[in-house]
Amino acid sequence: MMKAAQFDRAIGDWAQLLPHPRFGVYRNNVSSALINALAVRFPVVEQLTGRDFFAAMARDYAAVHRPGSPVLIQYGAGFPSFISDYAAAAVVPYLADVARLESAWWHAYHAADATPLGPEPFGAVSPEEWDSMGFAFHPSLSMLTSPFAVGSIWQAHHGGAALGSFDRDESQCVLALRPFAEVELRIVAADAFAFLHALASGLTLGEAVEQVMDHFPEFSFSTQLAGLIGLNIITGLRP
Repeated sequence: MMKAAQFDRAIGDWAQLLPHPRFGVYRNNVSSALINALAVRFPVVEQLTGRDFFAAMARDYAAVHRPGSPVLIQYGAGFPSFISDYAAAAVVPYLADVARLESAWWHAYHAADATPLGPEPFGAVSPEEWDSMGFAFHPSLSMLTSPFAVGSIWQAHHGGAALGSFDRDESQCVLALRPFAEVELRIVAADAFAFLHALASGLTLGEAVEQVMDHFPEFSFSTQLAGLIGLNIITGLRP
């Protein structure tokens, strides 16, 4: 009869000898379930590598990374980093960043709801107050910068321009957000990304503008602030 301790060891370490002839069926079922969970979370990665390669890579990941919960919503958070170190994936140099972008999409999809500010609160801010104003952002917001065109690659697999129509080695800054019902992925300019990143890091508007202009002297404050408000991701103002 299989003892509880043997069962626990066999679950935690797939290199352990099978404690019972039928335990292999259980392991295979668990492995298949985890591979399927990763395929659901990273569909573009699967499309880029092909189903068989993805299944092998996902199986290797699952062999050393078990879920921390029976609810698999958060399973696979470490998969992009795993891909970075996965030797066989090196032939697709942007694969790990595509996985990071899909994780950002996943985060946005499952993030808590919040109500973006309408135009009235912004109109009530006096010109003297803007410089010291801080911002609270929607919990769905994730930000990613990559040396590859990961936003365009993702869009190519969702009805956008075909992969061969753009330079995959062009760096891109991408936002994942869900201010309303649907997740959005936005490719933004580097100065807009730096501006939002500075504000999301807790800087006031004046501090963020000063920091960004050190790197982007032609930064347009009025244009970028209007664009930021138009994203509908600001949920609060902190004077």
